[in-house]
Amino acid sequence: MNATTPSALAALSTDLAAAVAAIGTSVVYVDAHPRRDASGIVWDDRHVVTVDHAIEREDDIELSLADGAKARATLVGRDPSTDVALLRSDTALHAAPHADAAGLGVGHLVLAVGRDEDGMPGASLGIVSALDGPWRTWRGGDVDRFVRPDLNVYPSFSGGPLVDLRGGVIGMNTWGLSRRTALTVPVSTLARVVAQLQGGGRVARGYLGIAMQGVRLPESLRAAHGIAQSGAAIVVGVAPGGPADGALLIGDVLLALGTTATEDSDDVARALAGIAIGSTQTLRVVRGGEAREIAVTIGERPHDDD
Repeated sequence: MNATTPSALAALSTDLAAAVAAIGTSVVYVDAHPRRDASGIVWDDRHVVTVDHAIEREDDIELSLADGAKARATLVGRDPSTDVALLRSDTALHAAPHADAAGLGVGHLVLAVGRDEDGMPGASLGIVSALDGPWRTWRGGDVDRFVRPDLNVYPSFSGGPLVDLRGGVIGMNTWGLSRRTALTVPVSTLARVVAQLQGGGRVARGYLGIAMQGVRLPESLRAAHGIAQSGAAIVVGVAPGGPADGALLIGDVLLALGTTATEDSDDVARALAGIAIGSTQTLRVVRGGEAREIAVTIGERPHDDD
């Protein structure tokens, strides 16, 4: 160990404490469920983002603030598929700074920050253990980036921020999207979901009303119709009265939705996420060995499917 190591560690320790202090004024404890502790991130001067799975009461929610004061909040909206809930506080709050996540890499040091039911702050140090591209949650939500931290996310930390060493928020930690580990919903996803919740209290998602499964396309079929993709989504069910009822049939092989090629059912779901509800889209399908185009008006997924 060289002579500079103790001072370097002391400097890192000081930086970590400063990062926790910087974000601490923007982290609250959320009391909205009798059996589930949660923290929340102050999104702007009146709104708090937290985890949906810790919200039972939609009004008379109590927030414990950094200065020891209490505030009341009500539910603005929720999106179970991304485990995001948006609350409105009756007290002005201090918004959290957001981090530039473009340079985030596996191995970078990060902090999970939370607040317990007594209003005391807590922190946990670790690294980013995994990063990947966009993914779909087990409840069908679209998350812009897979972020998995390797650190202790204590019970009350769910809903709190993952921050960089400058105290900037990378995303919101949650136990609600995986049965095995805590994950982080990135700020980009939070921003998109918050905008929709502020607009209507829920996230509206496109809906065809079909059940699908992936299928590999025979080479002979690809050659006959000039199909470049090797897979597609085959229709195995059509909801009566749904948008695709009367347009698609069981056994139809869906090759594209609008301009997006659909090589499996996840591709269809991702395409629907970016299409306006009420718009008419052209579906390219193979039916009975023949390629055809079918127009379908996109509906809104029913609430029960959230």
